[in-house]
Amino acid sequence: MPTAVGNTYVLANIGELEPAPRLAPGATDDGRRRFDVRRTLDIAAFGVSAFSAPSGVVVISEHDETLLGEAGQEELYVVVNGAATFEIDGETVEAPTGTLVNVQPTAKRKATATEDGTTILVVGGTPGKPYEPAPEEAAEAFAAYNAGDYEEAIAKQLVVVEKQPDNPVAHFNAGCFAARAGRADEAIDHLRRAVEINDRIKELMATDEDLDSIRENQRFVELAT
Repeated sequence: MPTAVGNTYVLANIGELEPAPRLAPGATDDGRRRFDVRRTLDIAAFGVSAFSAPSGVVVISEHDETLLGEAGQEELYVVVNGAATFEIDGETVEAPTGTLVNVQPTAKRKATATEDGTTILVVGGTPGKPYEPAPEEAAEAFAAYNAGDYEEAIAKQLVVVEKQPDNPVAHFNAGCFAARAGRADEAIDHLRRAVEINDRIKELMATDEDLDSIRENQRFVELAT
């Protein structure tokens, strides 16, 4: 929670923020925490989060910022406490407290904490595009999903789809949640819409375990090929 709110500012301490819901249901608790700085401070102009982890734990999971063949966010990593080892496209970079690491969207990156209490602030934005924050319901949908409440997850995700009808990932997530909820026809309808918007959604469909329950469904087979 913010520690102070003025007419023109919001003040908070990263160490006092409430961790955001974990995005990997059933994952072992390794001490890594994510803090939704943007939502806490009500920031609308750019994306910003913070991650913390004890020594030896991956604090920034390996990823790039490309999705469905398109480059996404450029990200700035700020080591505000502790230290980390970054791996960026195969190159190792040591990052003690105070280090700034700017990474381009297509680069694979990962960071492992090398001191307890390591905290990294991440600021991101897509070059040439205005920042568009995800609807609040997107985080609520994943929180319900992580809790195993798939009916609530799909209900929240349908609000996201209504707000972002041309977002293929929104439809894809709705399909995943519906499949988990045992609603095969609804899941496939959402996946079909996602594919109509961007055919490369099929790449996600090929490997996502959320869809395992409908892989033998003939409609899914026809859509995925």
